[in-house]
Amino acid sequence: MRKPIFGARAIAVDGSVELSWLKSTPMFQANDDDEFARVRVFRREEPFVFGEDYEEFFLNTEVSGADLLFEGRIEASNRRKYVFRDPSAAPGRTYTYWIQTRNSVPVGPIPVRVRDPEVWWSYRELTRRLEVLRGQAPDLVELSVCGQTTRGLDIPCVRVGKGKLAMGLVGAIHGGESGPELILPALTRLVEERPDLFRTVRVVALPSVNIDAREDQVRGVPWYIRTNPSGVDLNRNFPALWDQVEYGYGFSTSEPGSLTYRGPAPMSAPETKAVVSVFSGELPRVVFSYHALASICGPPALAASSGEGSDAYVRRCRRLVDIFGKAFYPEPQFAGKWLGFGCCAGSLPAWLIERGQVPAFDLECGFDADALRICRRDETDLPLLKNYQSRHFEGLKAVLEALAPETD
Repeated sequence: MRKPIFGARAIAVDGSVELSWLKSTPMFQANDDDEFARVRVFRREEPFVFGEDYEEFFLNTEVSGADLLFEGRIEASNRRKYVFRDPSAAPGRTYTYWIQTRNSVPVGPIPVRVRDPEVWWSYRELTRRLEVLRGQAPDLVELSVCGQTTRGLDIPCVRVGKGKLAMGLVGAIHGGESGPELILPALTRLVEERPDLFRTVRVVALPSVNIDAREDQVRGVPWYIRTNPSGVDLNRNFPALWDQVEYGYGFSTSEPGSLTYRGPAPMSAPETKAVVSVFSGELPRVVFSYHALASICGPPALAASSGEGSDAYVRRCRRLVDIFGKAFYPEPQFAGKWLGFGCCAGSLPAWLIERGQVPAFDLECGFDADALRICRRDETDLPLLKNYQSRHFEGLKAVLEALAPETD
């Protein structure tokens, strides 16, 4: 059956939902306004589970049981586009919408998840906070662009300090995970409270790499997004053991469409090229890459499996991770084996080993069972995020304090 509308979508904007659609081409060509004289918008909250449910959850979802949210006339812009705003949508909820014109059946489902903009930062918020950081200490902080995303957005890079390069921080290689909301608050506090450290050390940070996917999450895609818009898992796209096929999570890195697809060639993704460009010059003493889920992460720290056979490399990794972990989780109930080896072929840690035996770690989340349960379901709230912002500050500060005498 021919529908009178197309291009229907829902996006989250500042904690509310914006629903938009267009007249179908036949309706537009016929200049048919009568069909749109009365529009109905239906909405239903869904028991969607982030990290478990994906697009399939919404397939063939019927309008039955949905609430009638609006009935009336909506004026079109440019004679074709309609916009409806739903300010009653609440953060932390997943909704499905349907649109019905005068004589049509309801068109949908149109899914969206509303996320707290203080927990999931937009690209605009990221760039604003970077400028605030530079304004806070212009003598210490340098901003630059290290590349562009698949969709052409600038990937920002921030360097803090005048000393030797001691630490690299890389955020949001996977869009649905963590990065800017932890990295920038930690750097801000370090500049405020320990500017002395930056006389001898320097930190280089890419707070958000997979910005396109991150923006999709911020704008309301309900399901977890791992790859870039081209379907490439950036943490399988680095030029290290790339030919080796991996089968983690039940996927194959060689298959297009897989959530862990390594790409058509090593370093094929522009986001991967941007990271490589930053670390192709002076090598840091340690790199932390931010993972887990829904804006938080922490120990265990996973190094590349390819480094596990080197006793010297393992010792260097364990020393740094122990310093980080003990400061991050001072509570005795969280004490444990901070270091693991599990990063596979094509990962950033694997490439940094090949690049120069750099201890590099994917930060996950496992020692705090409550936090792990919350972030896995995309239920991270502002108090939990602030708790983890403080923990990252303490962990990074402890590592920098240990490295400072070695770089003097």
